[in-house]
Amino acid sequence: MTVMTDLRPSGPARPGELLDGRYRLDELIGEGGMGSVWRATDEALGRTVAVKVFWAGATADDDAVRRESEKRLLASLSHPSLVTLFDAQLSTDDRSYLVMEYIDGGTLATRLGRGPITPLDAASLAADLGEALHVVHDTGIVHRDVKPANVLLRPPLTPEHTFRAVLADFGIAYLIDTARVTTPGMAIGTAAYISPEQVRGHAPTPASDIYSLGLVLLEALSGQRAFPQPAPGDAIAARLAASPAVPADWGYGWRSLLTAMTAIDPADRPTALEVSVRGSSLDSEEADVTALVAGVPAIESTDATQVLVTPPTAATAVLSDPPASPVQAGAAPASARRRGRVVAILAGVAGVLVAGVLALVIWNGISAGFVPEPAVSQTSEPVTTDEPAPTATLDPTPVQPTDPGVVDDGGGNDNSGPGNNNGNGNGNGNGNGNGNGGSGNG
Repeated sequence: MTVMTDLRPSGPARPGELLDGRYRLDELIGEGGMGSVWRATDEALGRTVAVKVFWAGATADDDAVRRESEKRLLASLSHPSLVTLFDAQLSTDDRSYLVMEYIDGGTLATRLGRGPITPLDAASLAADLGEALHVVHDTGIVHRDVKPANVLLRPPLTPEHTFRAVLADFGIAYLIDTARVTTPGMAIGTAAYISPEQVRGHAPTPASDIYSLGLVLLEALSGQRAFPQPAPGDAIAARLAASPAVPADWGYGWRSLLTAMTAIDPADRPTALEVSVRGSSLDSEEADVTALVAGVPAIESTDATQVLVTPPTAATAVLSDPPASPVQAGAAPASARRRGRVVAILAGVAGVLVAGVLALVIWNGISAGFVPEPAVSQTSEPVTTDEPAPTATLDPTPVQPTDPGVVDDGGGNDNSGPGNNNGNGNGNGNGNGNGNGGSGNG
């Protein structure tokens, strides 16, 4: 007598379970409010994959046709900074799951557990995820759950970077301009990274993802959540009253970008493509992060710190190129700009040793000092040269730009895995450090 194997298991997923006779669950990577994520083996192709298994009832949907259309749309996405969806089984009675590319580099949440990342890596993060979201939004999809636990880390292509960022978890992605909506008044997302308009129950838009990415970048640079309130309700309420605080000593480039990305009004936020372009610019322009270089004073805003009920009217223009800094207006080389001093050495000839001359440019806040008159020591006869001694000059210091400040903060929950979990996640650390996260797609 032939014994039929039931391929529709009930209850929580378990190690060794075979889904649809093909995907064997090997190791639990993480779990949360929507389901569990597993490292699994595709028995048909003999490769390692990541499988997100939804909890029972997590994928209930009355429109099977639209669900199938959404599944195919997600599978059509292809980009180096997007996790690849291989297969999916979405049903109200069978085991529902997503099969995705397995990335064994850990998550951004794991990495941030060791402290903030460098400005260079943060710029790369903005460029990677901005480009990924541009592809997603251009296809008509809103991710709705951009957070560190849904950012996977690949090995870098170049030695100056620590990782490449990959956006995962489309389990609660939203199709723009469709009838598939959340229950009126219900917000879906993670409390720590949800946008103000989602809190109000409005339909998510691409700008909602930009807000969440802005909070992720703030956390990546500072090592702390923008809204650190321990209670999710408090964290959610905080963002309705004010934009998150962007430290005044981060430099104009970062302040302008993050202030725009986290504006309360979605219309004041940049597009994903603008974020990607700006991130690439920050990657190559060290002047935008001079505030993070030891010994260089921050560009201070002349405006008093303010609590914003609505974002500043200038928020829509903050993505323009920053004004030239005082040292950029002069003729000093880049190395002299970073060190804030000009060094001139006069060499002697004919056996006469001439003392080196050091000209100092003294920084006081943002103003340049003067070059002292060099004193030259000599023996019996003066030394002459064919060329005049070099001198260092600086142009007058331009007026500093003003930049609006923003305040207030809040908190929320983390999650694990490329699937759409709203559960486990790593806390944030303080201090500096680089490196990759732990293993798995969690």
